[in-house]
Amino acid sequence: MDIQITSVDRAERFCNIFQHIKVFTDNVNITFDSAQMYIQTMDSSHVSVVEIKLPKEWFDVYHYNTEGTTILGVTASTLFKVLNTRDKCQTIQLVHTDENDKLGIHFFSDNPSVFDKHFEIPLMNIEDDLLAIPDMESDVDMTLPSGNFASIVNHLMNFSDTAEFCCTGENVQVISNGTEVGSMVVDVKHNDLVHYAIKEDTELKASFSLHRLYHICMYNKLAKEVTLHITQNYPMKVTYQLDMPNAFMCFFLAPKIDEM
Repeated sequence: MDIQITSVDRAERFCNIFQHIKVFTDNVNITFDSAQMYIQTMDSSHVSVVEIKLPKEWFDVYHYNTEGTTILGVTASTLFKVLNTRDKCQTIQLVHTDENDKLGIHFFSDNPSVFDKHFEIPLMNIEDDLLAIPDMESDVDMTLPSGNFASIVNHLMNFSDTAEFCCTGENVQVISNGTEVGSMVVDVKHNDLVHYAIKEDTELKASFSLHRLYHICMYNKLAKEVTLHITQNYPMKVTYQLDMPNAFMCFFLAPKIDEM
């Protein structure tokens, strides 16, 4: 397996994908096949699921000659340490052979003042069954600038650990109602959203952990926009689209049903 990212922008985005993954899991399986790189993992408290899909077209070079799938189990913190050493002008190469129990990671640059770097990180067997995540229509879909959503979540956290989304055909409110320090209400106008859709005659109220949303918003630099898919009594789906339709990083966050 020889996979390369020569686009500096995508190399930076690839590193950002793994920058905070250790917040959700200690170890992660990275699955490769002839069509894509895929990751699915659940946090230790079973409150949120992370899903990442990068089709082979997203990479500049994608040589994969193995039949079936290759699953590489790595320690999230070790992978972050390696990727964190990359200079912003360096390209990325991932190399693995069936005979080797390590993943090779290489950083290259034409800049003579930036030295190439080479790493091998050990692989492990991680027992982690994939969840079958069904496609379903949401009650509410909204797309907004990812930086704006991150800012809203940061401010709401000053008042409680729960965000209540109240969505109707007329307006959207996000409420953080603290018992000791007061409350905060954010009015989100439909005209200020990139996209907004709600099922006819729907009035939705759903609550989610602001602490978990904060971790999800750490990825706001991955994409200019973020899309929220909310359905009553179901996990919220938060999606960052990565340059092409089949390339994304998304999160599924369980609702706080008892606090609704």
